[in-house]
Amino acid sequence: MRDRPFLSKPCEMRDTFSWRPLSRSLKVMRWLPQSLSIRLFLIVLIGLVFAITLTSHLHHRDRTKMFGEYRAHSAIDHIADTVLLLATLSPSTRVSATAALPDDEWLVQFDTLAGPISGEAALVFSKSLNERLGNTVQVDEAWLCFEDRASCPYSAVVRVRFKEGQALWIGYRSPNQERQPQKREGVGLQGRIAIFIGIMSVVAWLVIRLALRPLRNLAQAVEDFGRDIAHPPMEESGPIEVRRAARAFNAMQKQIRGYMAERMQILTSVTHDLKTPLTRMRLRLEKCSDETPKDRLRADIDAMQSLVEEGLELARSLDTTESMQAVDLDALLQSLCDDAAEAGLDVTYQETTESGIIVMGRPNRMVRVFENIIDNAVKYGHYARVSLEQQGKMALVKIRDGGPGIPDESLKEVLSPFVRLDASRSRDTGGTGLGLAIAVNLLKVQQGSLELRNHPQGGLEVGVQLPITAMPK
Repeated sequence: MRDRPFLSKPCEMRDTFSWRPLSRSLKVMRWLPQSLSIRLFLIVLIGLVFAITLTSHLHHRDRTKMFGEYRAHSAIDHIADTVLLLATLSPSTRVSATAALPDDEWLVQFDTLAGPISGEAALVFSKSLNERLGNTVQVDEAWLCFEDRASCPYSAVVRVRFKEGQALWIGYRSPNQERQPQKREGVGLQGRIAIFIGIMSVVAWLVIRLALRPLRNLAQAVEDFGRDIAHPPMEESGPIEVRRAARAFNAMQKQIRGYMAERMQILTSVTHDLKTPLTRMRLRLEKCSDETPKDRLRADIDAMQSLVEEGLELARSLDTTESMQAVDLDALLQSLCDDAAEAGLDVTYQETTESGIIVMGRPNRMVRVFENIIDNAVKYGHYARVSLEQQGKMALVKIRDGGPGIPDESLKEVLSPFVRLDASRSRDTGGTGLGLAIAVNLLKVQQGSLELRNHPQGGLEVGVQLPITAMPK
């Protein structure tokens, strides 16, 4: 069969053109704020500013037109009255009479001015002025000038011709007192618009924050559930979409709890049922006469017994029925270290000034956490050195041993269940690989965390972080 290269090229072109708009959209989305509240606020603010700007522009245009018409009628009245008065005078008297008109309001010139201002407004103004003057005076040209004050400082300029044939350019300018209030009003309007936009922005921000509160509650419920599987279900309130999401989340939370409870029940039942045959094997072993295989079998039974007990402890570590209480972490660590030292273990608690650090937790679980870590430190590292520090709003407990440590690439691996690193630990100490996994589970339900690191001076250091409820005084 011959190759058909033309089949692949159109596909490549289609893929390229289909993904290009999407990639551009993703690039644009990366520049947008990550907060949904800010995105909605910007959308509302942009729409609000656009609407107000458009409304202000239309209002200003209509107001300018209305004000122009008012000034046109005012100019018609002033010019018509003045021209009618001049029409009653003789040509020689008109020159002296026009000299008496104030220069800041009137333009009177018997010569030719610059080129006329053409337009529809001039025709309308000329027609209106002709109606006012009648047959007494002939209007040759009539200009209205309201926009360009630099080139035409007058409101209206008219060229009239009297019956004697004398032509006169006469222009009228409104007094400055009439225009100044309009200027102040324009500045005031801009200020009012800015204040209105500011007030509406605050109102829009508050409304958006209020509308998105159910989403924040949903996000908080998800975070709480991630830290504590026994966290109470969230309240199903708010808009329809949010209520549906909350209802689905509560159903999911209930199902996960059921799965975890079923898993814990199975593990508990299996480990509990294994105790009976192990006990029976131990009793039968005691009846054997040969001591050499008896010792080996006894060691195997002890290992199986330890595995069963720690498996049962791992299952119980997921239980959240114990209530949360305020725990004095400094006093708890001091008590555990004193008990271990009295039992003959090389465990010391370094005195600290961070007394009075209170954390919320389940006391029995916290005791098991630190007992497991201290026992592992003594078991694999010969001794345990315990200290307490405060780092911001977190309490940090450090437990260091004197063992060979763990390879850096395996520090996270050993936190998983049933993981043992015999190459880095003593082979004669045994162990099931569940101690640290149990501690991690116990800390998760108390919003805590556990990390491992090799100390620069040797040995493994376990760091336990717990959120502080009350700061030391």
